[in-house]
Amino acid sequence: MKILQLHTDYVEYTPIEREISVAEETATSPRRFEDAVVLLTSAEIGDNQNTSKEASDDITESIQKLGAKRILVYPFAHLAQDLAPPTVALEIIKTLATELSKAGFEVHRAPFGWNKSLELKVKGHPLAEQSKSYPQVGHPKQPYVEASHSQARVTEANILSRLRKADFSGLPETDHRIIGERLDLFSFQEVSPGMVYWHYKGLRLKELLLGFLRAELAKRNYIEVSTPALANTALWRVSGHSEHYKDDMFLTKMGNEEMGLKPMNCPSTFLIYKSRRWSFRELPVRYSIFDPLYRNELSGVSSGLFRVKALTQDDAHIIATEEQVKPEISDMLDHMEKVYKTFDLGYKVKISTRPDNSMGSEEEWKQATDTLIEAVKSKGWTYEIKEKEGNFYAPKIDVDIRDSLGREWQCGTFQLDLQMPKRFGLVYTGSDGKEHTPVVLHRTILGSLERFTGIILEHYKGALPVWLSPVQARVISISDEHIGYARRVLSALDAAGIRVESDFESGTLGAKIRNARLQRVPYMVIVGKKEEEEEQISVRTREGAERRGMSLQELLNEISEKSKLYE
Repeated sequence: MKILQLHTDYVEYTPIEREISVAEETATSPRRFEDAVVLLTSAEIGDNQNTSKEASDDITESIQKLGAKRILVYPFAHLAQDLAPPTVALEIIKTLATELSKAGFEVHRAPFGWNKSLELKVKGHPLAEQSKSYPQVGHPKQPYVEASHSQARVTEANILSRLRKADFSGLPETDHRIIGERLDLFSFQEVSPGMVYWHYKGLRLKELLLGFLRAELAKRNYIEVSTPALANTALWRVSGHSEHYKDDMFLTKMGNEEMGLKPMNCPSTFLIYKSRRWSFRELPVRYSIFDPLYRNELSGVSSGLFRVKALTQDDAHIIATEEQVKPEISDMLDHMEKVYKTFDLGYKVKISTRPDNSMGSEEEWKQATDTLIEAVKSKGWTYEIKEKEGNFYAPKIDVDIRDSLGREWQCGTFQLDLQMPKRFGLVYTGSDGKEHTPVVLHRTILGSLERFTGIILEHYKGALPVWLSPVQARVISISDEHIGYARRVLSALDAAGIRVESDFESGTLGAKIRNARLQRVPYMVIVGKKEEEEEQISVRTREGAERRGMSLQELLNEISEKSKLYE
């Protein structure tokens, strides 16, 4: 059973039409509930009444912490693929509602088997959205035949019908999913829910972001590492992540060993540190890592790049002595400020403090939290306190960036960790010849590169800065007679390192220019009879400016100058 728990200000649904023959009888008038916890619920093959009771006990404890009284159990088949047959699923969902009623809640249940319109407003607190999974052991999954369209499983018989892109029609033109599709950057395929298919230009954009990050890290003496995607789950039991992340991990078996795709980089990075001995003279050691991470969270194509199951973070771990912590945090914050200014993004700083289920002593947490607060104050920045929102092993600085539309996105995070070094036995040899335990600083600035890409696509409305544009210039021929000269211009731009493409197809000049502007190409290099005779070019920008009789070198100088913004 999979459940997405949403604490809402309100939820409203209206039954539209029956989807399956066993759909429950219900009125088709709208239903609205204020201050309700919505349980989007999907029953899977192998679930039974005991699953519902186990889920009820867990949900009861969770909702009591929220102080909520009203629950709406909402059948939602899209959370899982191995769905139970409809008649079985209905009984499981009924049992869940009954058990929650016994716990003293006011419980409502949306009708099963109906296509419904749904509107809700999720509350703003950090526990408002929680995903839960309740696997059944000892109940082998068996295929079933009867299923509605929304419950169809991916099988050999229907796989070809599902080999299609997600449909984002109806979204506003400023949405990153529409921009990405129009600029041919990426797509989402139903066979890989919540994962990105990077097209050529999109991958180039991602690599440009990585190049920018690597150039900045090199100036700060970071060393880049990489670790295997798959590891024994014992690794995350050592770190303590297992009890917090195991339900969101992709797990498999290798012989008798339970293995998992890594959802975070820090545990495996610590193993690299432990592979040799370190002296205090060699610290701090600054590791950067851009490995793909895999998180089996409730996500899908509906969120585009903002919530994905396979992601890349601009991750770093600094292993330092206690005396080095303050200057290292200061440098990380300076780095963050420079990066956000490069993208013209404002930001808001928050300090997340010790949660209830934390490791370590109160004294250690106070010391770490005070150090973070002092670092932020030293920059002259204002900040907010997010009570009990730190990680289970460390307090952190969380940074929300502000885009051109005034929206805020949590991206950067800086954690001061006194617990993982002890759990992993990290040591260095001090000036006294004895072993000492270092401090670990975890940090990301962009956060998920996928999410950040979505943010900046909407921030710039697709018109990325010249240095970041996958295509910086497009050479356009006015007619077939001038393609030869146009090819020489194309070759010269390419040889100079400009990211360039061509449009030598038949068609009007106006149509070619419109197409290039829709593709948000910064420079359109136009070649016709006059340009060829004078061995010059005409240039139009995506903003509409036009310049005739321009030398190729002038254009190269301009693109080169605009590409120095991040250097």
